[in-house]
Amino acid sequence: MTVLAFVALALALPPFTTAPKAALGSGGQVEVSHVATGCHATFDRFVFRARFGTPRYDVRYVRRIVADGSGAAVRLRGTKRIRVLVRNARGHTQSGAPLVPSVKTPLCPNLRQIKTAGDFEGIVTFGLGLRRRTGFRVFRLTGPTSLVIDVRH
Repeated sequence: MTVLAFVALALALPPFTTAPKAALGSGGQVEVSHVATGCHATFDRFVFRARFGTPRYDVRYVRRIVADGSGAAVRLRGTKRIRVLVRNARGHTQSGAPLVPSVKTPLCPNLRQIKTAGDFEGIVTFGLGLRRRTGFRVFRLTGPTSLVIDVRH
């Protein structure tokens, strides 16, 4: 019975494509925290937790990642870039302390590095540095609310 539940869950996941992915959110301003990565057999994963609402996101391949506010280029390991933009969000506490690390370097087969490119005027931006351009998928989880980005090897 447990195996059937996992198969059903896997079949419900969105397909891997290179097309941009976006979705509306709900609730108040989302607090982004608990950033994690994982290297798996056929894909690499980036996930963060969101409190106080459902994150509104835009995830897409871009030529370069720029820092919110300054517009300065954000250097990342790898040759390809995915930008993760979360609107109506913040990655810091009410007192201004950061809730997300500025850099994570998992050195997975494709996902090489993640950097926070901004937490500015209600937008939290992450840059994902990849070894190669491959399909990716984006989906949300509940309990706790999280946004997941999987990138194929």
